[in-house]
Amino acid sequence: MIRPANTMAMVVGIEEYQAGRAWRLDGPALDACRFAHWLTDRGVPPNRITLLVSPLPENAGTVAKQSQGYGMCAAAEHAVIGEIFGRSLPGETSGLLIVYWGGHGVMEDEERRLLYADATASYKRNLNLSLLLKTMRSSKYAGHPQQLVLVDACMSLVTELGWEGDMPSEGFGVGRPEPRRDQRVLIAASPSERAVNLDALKTGLFSQVVRDGLDDLPAGTWPPDAARLTGFVGDRFQQLREERRTEQVPYHIWFKTPNSDGTFVFASRRFAGPVRAATVGAQLLASTEYRGLQVILDGAPAARHLSAMYREATRDVVGQTQPRRPGDLMSTVDALRSPLNPMPLFRFLVMFAADSDLSTQGRLWEWINEVAPHWDVDMDELLTVDAALRRVFILFRLAPDMLGAGLMVTGWRFEGRDGWQIIVSEEPWSRDRLAAEIGRLTDEFDPVEDPVIPVIEFQVPLPMLDDALEALQVDVAGQKREIGTLFPVVVRSLDRLADPGCRASWQALWNDLTAQGDAYDERLIGWLEHAPADVPPESLVQAARVCAALAYPRQPGLHGDPVLLAAIKAGSPVALWHRTSSPRRTRRAALEEVLRTRGLRNLPDVVLHQRVAAYYPGAPADHAGRDLVLLWDDPERVPEEPQWNSPILLGATP
Repeated sequence: MIRPANTMAMVVGIEEYQAGRAWRLDGPALDACRFAHWLTDRGVPPNRITLLVSPLPENAGTVAKQSQGYGMCAAAEHAVIGEIFGRSLPGETSGLLIVYWGGHGVMEDEERRLLYADATASYKRNLNLSLLLKTMRSSKYAGHPQQLVLVDACMSLVTELGWEGDMPSEGFGVGRPEPRRDQRVLIAASPSERAVNLDALKTGLFSQVVRDGLDDLPAGTWPPDAARLTGFVGDRFQQLREERRTEQVPYHIWFKTPNSDGTFVFASRRFAGPVRAATVGAQLLASTEYRGLQVILDGAPAARHLSAMYREATRDVVGQTQPRRPGDLMSTVDALRSPLNPMPLFRFLVMFAADSDLSTQGRLWEWINEVAPHWDVDMDELLTVDAALRRVFILFRLAPDMLGAGLMVTGWRFEGRDGWQIIVSEEPWSRDRLAAEIGRLTDEFDPVEDPVIPVIEFQVPLPMLDDALEALQVDVAGQKREIGTLFPVVVRSLDRLADPGCRASWQALWNDLTAQGDAYDERLIGWLEHAPADVPPESLVQAARVCAALAYPRQPGLHGDPVLLAAIKAGSPVALWHRTSSPRRTRRAALEEVLRTRGLRNLPDVVLHQRVAAYYPGAPADHAGRDLVLLWDDPERVPEEPQWNSPILLGATP
């Protein structure tokens, strides 16, 4: 739990620089003291606050009085600050780490830099803020899972100041990517812009607005609501721009790993409309942006589904340029650099990141975070694409206990393609125990509010494919609900894994499904309308399609059903049927209500919504969603062999 008592703060304010009078600012040291006092007023212990200030001579007396009693108070010079960020803070722990900085800042290429008090005109000592933020998101700062960074500084370009090659690098070591981090950053100025300092009031405009926003937060609550503060700052500056009192445009960055699951998510945005792509040049990406992207992609593993990613990224674009060399990564990127619509390029990069390793994901998302807002790209849409790609799949492998009625259970959790084992049952489980475990593993999700909810998969032997596993009940708000009305529930064939001969056709048919995208294609469906005893052998070939639609009364068990057995052996990744317990006017018509006009790729969600509709008051007894079974078998998400000798892993993560 985050409390004022376990909050730490690093507060910096620089008014006087060794560079001389031309660099002086009237207000940052006073702003730093004001911010430190706000922290103590909210209950943060003074000994948990480090205050580093370099005031103007005329402000030195006031600053000296206001800076007494804090854990450390010193000049804001590179040796002190470097020691704190590089050594002291990484060895500490907090529920919330707050960093406040007021002073001069610049941008060199894509890196934000803040100038130390001992910077001179000939040697501009600086803190690389971009690298520091990356370090704070890594394992180096594992003891600080939640971070709030406020920066009141200009972001003038070094090229405009004539400072090219004049910015020494004194960076920080970056650890491995850390999956549990929530970092919010508010910066006074967007790239190339200046931050207004109100000399007459001895304060920065951004700092003044931030203080107003902090005072606007409900008293007695902790931690401060970063999202609400961000909204307050954005609205106030929008009002000031409309009143023509400033042209300043703040910037915010949000790095979060939802559910502590290792998923890299960046959101970065100016508080005003960014530059439109068509006004910048003939192609997307400036030369420095393109070179930075190439460095990341050259260091990434080879893409597995490059052509499919390209098709998906351009599905809603007319007249999109085709890659000159299909299958070549940079040729594909070059084809997507159309100035008319930047979204396909960034959508492609999000998909590439999701399919790559953790290091590439982190580096590529940092690049997207910096570059996408310059090209008027909706970051919310990119985050939605990323969330869908990283959908959670909870897979249970069930095997009947040979000595009783229980089930031996192994469980895995997948985030997109990354999976790890979370359950090994040492003794047989009852179905009630299995349902309770499903409830525990899905408790973090809200089936109503979450835009992307997990899929529950049961990998079972052939005789269990007809079991009503979607009817297992879990507790939701004190009521028992069937999991099939809360989450997509599918079955998978455990026996198929024992037949390596079907792997190639299984993968090929799955590729046909994914290549079709969201579009409906009747050619992918094989319709079987006769009982197995009446099916001529040549008709079984129809089952060898992407989807086998079994539109006949099926008997319990599968050993007497050559149609489904043939479909599984032929590699069909999808099959759909109704159990025999409900009467049907015509079974084909019932399955057509589910399949017609819908893309096969969306079937798990379609089946969920069909099951939900079947329970609504007034739904007919033969509703298409009742007693509906979906076999949905992804060959690219097959777990490793269970670690039977390991201890029980409940809710473990990599």
